Amino acid sequence: MDQQGLSLACDKLHHIVKRNRKEMDEPGHIPVQGEGETLLLQGIQIHGGRSAVRRAILAGRQGVNIVNRYRVLIVDDDAMAREILKRILEHAGYEVMTAGSGPEALRKLHDGIPHLVVVDLMMPDMDGFELCRRIKSHLDVPIMILSAVAALESKVEGLQMYAEDYIVKPFEKEELVARIQRVLRRFGESAGVEQPEVVIDPDLQINFVQHWARVRGKQLTLTPTESKLLFLLVRNAGRVVTNETLLAKAWDGDEEAYEEGLRVHISRLRAKIEPQPNKPTYIHTKRGVGYRFNGKVTSSQGPELALAG
Repeated sequence: MDQQGLSLACDKLHHIVKRNRKEMDEPGHIPVQGEGETLLLQGIQIHGGRSAVRRAILAGRQGVNIVNRYRVLIVDDDAMAREILKRILEHAGYEVMTAGSGPEALRKLHDGIPHLVVVDLMMPDMDGFELCRRIKSHLDVPIMILSAVAALESKVEGLQMYAEDYIVKPFEKEELVARIQRVLRRFGESAGVEQPEVVIDPDLQINFVQHWARVRGKQLTLTPTESKLLFLLVRNAGRVVTNETLLAKAWDGDEEAYEEGLRVHISRLRAKIEPQPNKPTYIHTKRGVGYRFNGKVTSSQGPELALAG
């Protein structure tokens, strides 16, 4: 869609929002010209209800590209299974990426960080649990395990360590779609898609997949915990992320998480990226509550606005 078409679509969307103000004041999503949780307008699909619609209008008026669909990465070594899953999810309105192995899935993250990853367990080269571990070591991305392995110990390990849900093959497609919708609703805006590399300003660029920050032209390696903390803060730029959330999401399941450790890691992160660590520009403290990232976030490919949430 060209800029003129996008502008017209956003103007029409604005009138629809006004006409449906009553529905917008109710919990949930806007039931206009769409099915389920999607607002469909001249080819634009917007998930997430009021906040997403308002950001869509603003984005259209500012000429920003709109990321308008949830992105799901399917990882399965069975080509037929991948194709079936892809068709099911595309029919349900999702943008779908696929990978036939763990290493390929990790490479796919360089193209874009998905809202959700659906992982098979039994794969050569790298099994599903190892893939989940590697993804979760640096990124807070929701994972769903979809596997023929029905053993209780596998379910328990998957749910305790990595996954938001665990579905045993064979499955009903309606159940799969419903469970995916439930996970994305629960994660909401925090499941928003991110570009692997973001630009904060001329002095700070971050690559969440390769785990580095370029600070005033010097590239610095981020530890897994630093990378994950920064991912959580940048993704929620402008909002306070609570200590409890950071402790729950940035630490591996088998690591002890405590607030003093969080403060130490934030201090080390500031030492790497802040011009003056004692007077932080980017990572601000909300005493007794948590931390807020201050900065305008754009992808290295240009302005982009995620509308999931």
